[in-house]
Amino acid sequence: MFAKIFKRVSILTFIASFFLCLIIIFFSAYCIFSGELTQKIILKTLWMSLFFIGTTLLVSLSENKNLNQRFGAVHLLSFPLTILLYNYEGTFDFKKGLITLGLLIVLNIYTTDLKQKQPSGQIFLLGILITCVSFFNYFLAFFYAVPLLFFLEPQYRKRKNGILLLASIFLTLQFLMAVSYLTTDSFFYGRTPTLAKNPFASMSQNVSETPWIITIIFSLLISIFNRPKEYKFAVGKNDAFRAFQFMLVWQIISILFRSFDLYLGNEKWILSIIPTAFFLGLAIEFLSKDRLKNSVIIMIILVGATIKLYQRQLISF
Repeated sequence: MFAKIFKRVSILTFIASFFLCLIIIFFSAYCIFSGELTQKIILKTLWMSLFFIGTTLLVSLSENKNLNQRFGAVHLLSFPLTILLYNYEGTFDFKKGLITLGLLIVLNIYTTDLKQKQPSGQIFLLGILITCVSFFNYFLAFFYAVPLLFFLEPQYRKRKNGILLLASIFLTLQFLMAVSYLTTDSFFYGRTPTLAKNPFASMSQNVSETPWIITIIFSLLISIFNRPKEYKFAVGKNDAFRAFQFMLVWQIISILFRSFDLYLGNEKWILSIIPTAFFLGLAIEFLSKDRLKNSVIIMIILVGATIKLYQRQLISF
């Protein structure tokens, strides 16, 4: 059933992904608020559903552009499944949405087919976007690792590219500081989290995070042991291997954020949703038999739903 629908990108696939996202997010809201869904909660959940659906479409269309309909389709499925597994705490806000949108634009710029040209324009745009994103939380500056990945390739290791990256960071930072001072009388936006004194301590104390931590570990294992040939550098005619690089960097940064309490707000693992969904999709696509895929997908749905109901004490064993 699921394997057949999400085999190729089509109108039916988009419709199925839309309703799957909608049902899963409303189910999560039902669990969080113990079945008491007021009109305000329903509206907020609807807006959040539309955001997650839009995120799913952006990543899937990017994969469809760089690879083929098969990889785009599987991520239309893996994103809703990941949201079901995620230990959502109900605190997603507009600022987190802007950060996520900015990182998705970074993904699309970084995975642009260069056709053997120098990535000067891409590096400049990446410097601007990452500086804007890190202005919300300074530790998001870890994402400067993304444009630096260009310098790992000898043909792009040019002094001009390095100057463009530094110039984009400096100019954007000056502009943002000026705007922040004019609007808030402060050169920097908001508050930056402090580095945790005892890394991993708070993470180990929260038992409810265990299912998601297991999911994160599984996604890392997938990134190490299951790299489809389409994402390998040697056959990366459309620079599709950059999507794999970017998601791996994103996943590592999300783990650092949780381990050292670098996040802002209560959503401790929210930065890890997109890369986890990406690698979960690769794991599902790795299964060759449709019957096995359907069994795994149904098992994920049942396990995710049961965990959510149990964590909110809506069922007991």
